Amino acid sequence: MARFKPITYLIALLVFMSAHPVLAVGLTNVPGAHHNPHHNLGPENPVLFEALFAGKFDLWIRTRYEDVKDDIPDGSPLMDSDKAHLLSTRIQAGYTTARWRGFYLRGEGEWATRIGSDNNFDAAGDLRFPPGPAGSRIADRNALIPDSNFLEINEAFIGWRSATGGCPNAPGPCNGTTSVKLGRQSIIYDNHRWVGDIVWRNNNQSYDALRIDNSSIKNVNLSYSNIKKAKRTFGEASPFNEWKFNNGHLINFSYKFPIGKLVGYGYLLDFKDNHRTPFPEGVGVGPGIVNFDSDTWGLRFFGKYPLGNAFDLLYDVEYANQDPTDSASPALDDNNYTNIELGVRFGGTRVDGLGLMPIGEPTYILKVGQETLEGNGVNALQTPLATVHAFNGWIDKFVGAPGGTATPVDGLVDTSLTATVLGLGAKFIGKNKIVFQYHDYESDRGSTDYGKEWGILWAKPDLFGNKNVLGAIKYADYDADDFSVDTEKFWFLMQYRFK
Repeated sequence: MARFKPITYLIALLVFMSAHPVLAVGLTNVPGAHHNPHHNLGPENPVLFEALFAGKFDLWIRTRYEDVKDDIPDGSPLMDSDKAHLLSTRIQAGYTTARWRGFYLRGEGEWATRIGSDNNFDAAGDLRFPPGPAGSRIADRNALIPDSNFLEINEAFIGWRSATGGCPNAPGPCNGTTSVKLGRQSIIYDNHRWVGDIVWRNNNQSYDALRIDNSSIKNVNLSYSNIKKAKRTFGEASPFNEWKFNNGHLINFSYKFPIGKLVGYGYLLDFKDNHRTPFPEGVGVGPGIVNFDSDTWGLRFFGKYPLGNAFDLLYDVEYANQDPTDSASPALDDNNYTNIELGVRFGGTRVDGLGLMPIGEPTYILKVGQETLEGNGVNALQTPLATVHAFNGWIDKFVGAPGGTATPVDGLVDTSLTATVLGLGAKFIGKNKIVFQYHDYESDRGSTDYGKEWGILWAKPDLFGNKNVLGAIKYADYDADDFSVDTEKFWFLMQYRFK
């Protein structure tokens, strides 16, 4: 049974000001219906041939330097593989046709390459079975940075969007209340906690799936995805390049209230065997049993409430239960997920002083919360399809070799503080964002201290006066206790994005 642990002394005074580090990597809550993460739909065109060539191109170029230092103890077999650094470039280029009778086509290619020498252990060409993750890393003599050279199709699907009045034979967006997508596509639900595209890594996760969305009832969004394959983040050379499913059902429902949104979800995952690894169906790599075959049902309520002209109360509460499916080991039991977050946002006068309009710059956001992934000593709650870098610290201590979480079998309690400043010094340097986060990790079962972590990020959009260019610097430091080893990571990135 999960239990609420005392919040550490560092954040006790801020117990009414909380939230999650999702904001720290630029991930916002994604609407459940009709979401198109990488592209915008074009207007209707009454002529099929013209619709095919009247579409829109999009381009995303990102260059990033990443540096990793693990404090491996003397005498460990891994002591000579304690450092890594990687300079890489990733390019995504896509095209979305205009619509003809509501139908359209979408394609996107993705290419990445390291710049300079190979100084990182990745999960593609460097990983072999045998000897497996640890043995392969020892042979490579580098720490882990899971980005590799690759070229692949990230999206390739046919879509359809129902029409509003005047369509389909008139120009205009024609965005109706029902949409369908069939083929390889990005799928994100809500805050990426359960289903995401792993946007932080070079190779974004995409899915071979059928997705249906409907918003015909006021304030209600309904979404269902049937997934057959998850195209993972490691590239074709990796044993963990893809996950196939016997059955994969993603169900998401939301209702919008004046003070927030209620989300209900069911994520039902039954993995196929991966014949490129020695691990059985639905099982990943980690201490104990990391089970992915499961049915997860949950509820989340989040929102903000204005308490003054420039002051908002923020809140986010979530509960879920994850039950191993029949194809998992009978020794496994169900586990709970809870997340409690409260926070405040304050700053300059609102743009128009009304409702929930944006607060003027600079804006300050203070958030504190406690997230629990329950463990029972045999297995723990896992989120294999999540954008996990946005949760439980940027160092990624609770991520497994095949991606997704590797929650220890005794579970994880993550007590976190996040402080964000938007637009500091905007008069002189324009838009920018500063994020500081702190995590205190411990086990849900027993009293294991997993350590502490802090990180800081500075990001500058509209770099060089160009709205499509962004730069960011990011640093994180993990202080180990009864789990893993001390680790430092540093990142610098620049990107150009046009869509």
